[in-house]
Amino acid sequence: MLSKELRMKNGAASVCVGIILTCLQFPAEAQSNNHSSVDTNNHTHTSETGFPVTLDVIIDEIRDISIGHANFEIVAETLLTWNLSNLTGRVSAPKTIMGSSVDEALAETWDPGMFISNALQPRTTVARSLTMYPDGSFELYEKFSSLVSIDSAMPTYPFGEVDLHLEIQSVNHPLPEFVFVPRKFELGHHGSPDEVAKGNWSLHDRRTEVIETSSLSHGGASRFSVAVLHIALAHDFIDIAQKIFVPLLSVMLLSLAINRYMVIYETETGGDNGNWRVGGQLTLLLTLFALKFSLGDEIPATHYMTMIHAFQSGRIEFAQKLEQKSNLIFVLVAAGSLSWVFTFLLN
Repeated sequence: MLSKELRMKNGAASVCVGIILTCLQFPAEAQSNNHSSVDTNNHTHTSETGFPVTLDVIIDEIRDISIGHANFEIVAETLLTWNLSNLTGRVSAPKTIMGSSVDEALAETWDPGMFISNALQPRTTVARSLTMYPDGSFELYEKFSSLVSIDSAMPTYPFGEVDLHLEIQSVNHPLPEFVFVPRKFELGHHGSPDEVAKGNWSLHDRRTEVIETSSLSHGGASRFSVAVLHIALAHDFIDIAQKIFVPLLSVMLLSLAINRYMVIYETETGGDNGNWRVGGQLTLLLTLFALKFSLGDEIPATHYMTMIHAFQSGRIEFAQKLEQKSNLIFVLVAAGSLSWVFTFLLN
């Protein structure tokens, strides 16, 4: 009898222990499931779980690079490639269509849709075609031109590089339905990238990256894939010397020559030739203004160059205060200098 009661107590104890272990294990499993869910969500934006669309790009021409207006014009060719396994055998041989038939075919199957997100106006399509293959693959070709904005901040101007980047963004399908997979990015068709950039520019580097961005499209809660094509260009030194250094050095040398060799002497009429000296300096000052206006399209905005070394050293607050005070001091100094000049003109 005693052993029977003991067995019953042991059985009850085992049941209690089992219940306790089950309760302790349930939160752990729930937490494990939560981590698994987060990891899955984090990986849904990769090309492994998304719908990959291969992107090939060839830049045909880069022209009218305006640092002052922060834009440039580009002519490029893109090729989007994707596969729809459910449409295998739709065509018995490769078939290429053009014109309005392209939009009709895409509307019936799957339209990737893209636009240039950093373009200043809608791109102009030069040529467009869609090729369908028996295995369900599609190739959408387009040649276009577009006016694109750039980040013209060049603290080391006229040296340094400017990043001309082209942002190609999906528009019809958010992540993970559409994921860009860059495959080819070339400058020119014949392996001569120096002929692509028109003007006094030279190519330094190029690279591609794929990022994600939010958009108000599809209710504003979706994220879209963006292929960013970076092209690093730099000014040719000869062009910089001819347009900037030679004129500035000439003005400086003439100013020093006027101050050193134009001696103020008394004239036959009883006056002096000091007004010639002042007039020469004023002429050189106006020459600098004329030079700035003539190079307006080729030089960046200069407001950020004030106290640039303080900003680059990391002392942001100090540089901002110093810049605010210097702006006031420079205005007062300029007003005082003009008043001093006018005193000579009134004598």
